[in-house]
Amino acid sequence: MEGFDNKNLLQQQAATGIADPSLSPSNTGTSASQSKGSSLQDAALERSLNAVLAPDEQQSVGSVPDDHNHAPVTNVNFQLHVALDQVANAKELDQSKVVKETSFRDNLGAKGDFINPKGGTNVVIGSGDSDIIRGTGRGFNTITTGTGKDTIILGKETTNRIFDFDPANDRFVLQGINPKNIIIAQGKNPGKGGLNQPLDSVNNTLIIDKKTEHILASLTFVNSSSINESHFATDTREAELSLKNIKELGFKNQKGNGNIEGTTGRDRLIGGDGNDFIYVGDDGFSFNTAKGGGGTEFPFKTDSPGTSELTPTLKDGVLSVSGSYKDFDGFPLFSQGEREIDPNAKILSGANPQALIDGFLKVPKDVEGNLLSGTHLHFSPSEDSRGSFADATVVRFFENTPIDAKSGTIKGEFELTPEEQAALLAGNMYINIHSNIDGDKNGKAGFPTGENRLNFNQNVVQFA
Repeated sequence: MEGFDNKNLLQQQAATGIADPSLSPSNTGTSASQSKGSSLQDAALERSLNAVLAPDEQQSVGSVPDDHNHAPVTNVNFQLHVALDQVANAKELDQSKVVKETSFRDNLGAKGDFINPKGGTNVVIGSGDSDIIRGTGRGFNTITTGTGKDTIILGKETTNRIFDFDPANDRFVLQGINPKNIIIAQGKNPGKGGLNQPLDSVNNTLIIDKKTEHILASLTFVNSSSINESHFATDTREAELSLKNIKELGFKNQKGNGNIEGTTGRDRLIGGDGNDFIYVGDDGFSFNTAKGGGGTEFPFKTDSPGTSELTPTLKDGVLSVSGSYKDFDGFPLFSQGEREIDPNAKILSGANPQALIDGFLKVPKDVEGNLLSGTHLHFSPSEDSRGSFADATVVRFFENTPIDAKSGTIKGEFELTPEEQAALLAGNMYINIHSNIDGDKNGKAGFPTGENRLNFNQNVVQFA
């Protein structure tokens, strides 16, 4: 499926019995004195938790309760807030079912990392073990947790875009946020745009602070029905104190600005107040070979006998991909210099085939200057536990070299941004091979909408 079936928020209130009157259009909320008292308690808790952090983690905490900054200083264009009438399937947490965190040490794996990117616009790529990632620095974080049972700490005025949140393993801890103010909802925004799809995409679960409508977390390709009270705990002084001296557990301490690369062991990685890239390191993962064919392409299944294989590597931010295809019904699109659709080509989407070609021809190069081809890198997962999605926004163009009318090679070498690296290692990239032109004159001329799809999904990406 490409998205989820969303319903209107007010319909969901009636169906799920949301109790908080502030969500009802016929009520304006609790009394001023109750709100002020609650805000004072929340602010005091936030200051208390901050006071026990290690000196290199402490941050300035506003003295005015709920002094919400509606425009955090980041260099992203995402909308970090969403009105509650613009989301679907909204539900509150039952505060009585949210436990208190007592020790973060108990949640760190044998090779897991503790990561705090702090402020700014940051990218975090975790390890193959259980990590703790503090997303409380009042900035914007793009996070790939890696594998393991990971913990993401959420704080006020901070937005965390999480590419690979696993409801079966991962969870949140709320720092200075009352669980009664948490809303879990499904996005309703149909907008596409590759890695720049809106945070409230229909494919994403949102964790929202209902008092400020701030998006605390956007979980890409997650259904909100899979998130509940079991995924949340509240922070405590006891839990924070458990992290104060983790060097004694063998953690290597690194902190600074810019790029911070971890080791294969336990690391404590602390960013600065600027824009940081905190990274598991090139030896923290590997890739299996991705395979396409067999009529399983999403969203357009084909009856082609064609198959393909691609093997990726990622080193120093450079993605190199090489492989081949064979038994295709048509040449790869644009490999023959064509500007029109072969009359014998199969169009599976119901779209205007010439409009498809014309759309590609309008962008003859990708962001790195690679020339137009019919083999594209896109953003979205498929064929793993998350379901199947597709976003037609092209990330990069590959180079096709036909050997004969049915087979050939594919290669590409791209310098990926930190965000693109995070998406790749989250298993959120795919390649599709569009084809066209009947090369062997057998009456079959390929599939301009895509003959094979190869998924660099979570079955292909392997964390160490």
